[in-house]
Amino acid sequence: MPRFNRSASFRTLVVFSALSLNLLATAARAGELTGFAWHSGIASVAATTILPPSAPNNDNVAGPSPNDVFITQKNYVGIGPVDLVFTVSDTMGVTEYQFREGVFNNTGVDWGAYHIELGFGHGTGFVKSDPGDGLDFDAPDYDSPLDFNPGPGFFPSVLATEDDIYASGGVMPWLTFAGYFKFAVDVPDGITEFTIRQSPVPVPEPSAATIAVLGLLGLVGWTRRRRGWAG
Repeated sequence: MPRFNRSASFRTLVVFSALSLNLLATAARAGELTGFAWHSGIASVAATTILPPSAPNNDNVAGPSPNDVFITQKNYVGIGPVDLVFTVSDTMGVTEYQFREGVFNNTGVDWGAYHIELGFGHGTGFVKSDPGDGLDFDAPDYDSPLDFNPGPGFFPSVLATEDDIYASGGVMPWLTFAGYFKFAVDVPDGITEFTIRQSPVPVPEPSAATIAVLGLLGLVGWTRRRRGWAG
């Protein structure tokens, strides 16, 4: 009859326990995006895919981040903010994600710019992120793709700061689709969720004063032409 080896069994139990704790720790890495919700009355979000980070804690590694977030399409039917809220678990560092977003302009007006902000909360409870808090648009290097001019071209001019992106310099017409806008976000430890607020900016309509001046110039031109005909 084989003897029971208490020492060997104890060592096996210790190894098994260590592996179990390691698996639990891996499943709850910090700086990792673990969930998503959107809040808006003027747009819908078709689908979102958050892949587990293949390179956690890769803050400011040169080149584009391999940690991808795909937001298949945001369908705007009105002008206003859309708040995309992401839940976070700690990874003992800062993890950089690359976002790719499809955006459809179904608002009935052309857009002259696109504005993105980082912060916390949503709706009237939205609070802008503070500089230096670790949550930022890949600051200070900004070396991941920052593109708001895909396809036929929409917004070639992009001004980025830690918590703010303003893309402009062109027009995104009504009933057009942009696939994809690209930007990166550094996600730090110590937060449970954060918000990416996005707002299309319509092409400004002429003011009443501008319309009046244009009308007056047109009237002057018509008067001069009439006098020329009379002569």
